[in-house]
Amino acid sequence: MSNLYDALASAIYVSRQTLAGAAIDTDDKRIRASGLYEDWTEGKYQVDDIRNANGQTWECFQAHDNATYPDIKPDNPAWFTFWRPLHGTSPETARPFVPVQGAHDMYRVGEYMIYTDGKTYQCKQDTNFSPEDYAQAWEVYDG
Repeated sequence: MSNLYDALASAIYVSRQTLAGAAIDTDDKRIRASGLYEDWTEGKYQVDDIRNANGQTWECFQAHDNATYPDIKPDNPAWFTFWRPLHGTSPETARPFVPVQGAHDMYRVGEYMIYTDGKTYQCKQDTNFSPEDYAQAWEVYDG
């Protein structure tokens, strides 16, 4: 995620928002700025820290230190107790589907994601289920 193109596109986006007096204060805006966020590494994290990992942009919602809790890392079940994936509200900011762990990371009406079948879906009603598990909550985005 942190390649030069992503960083440049993110820098331009953030600059335009700043000039317009707008804050980077929503999941969608944070995803658009994701090229400027660091990739996750072991360390000490505070609430609201944002990092990229596994093709997704994540927000820390519970402070922790990997020196004390080494199991808190991407691809480990403990990760989801401390980090939530950001969800885009446009097809352009759709990120890979992440199974929902609780109310803090459920998909909301109007959010988009890319499912395991490679298709982009729009959430039609708040849900903690995938398109396979609860199809009526999702609609394939055809562009």
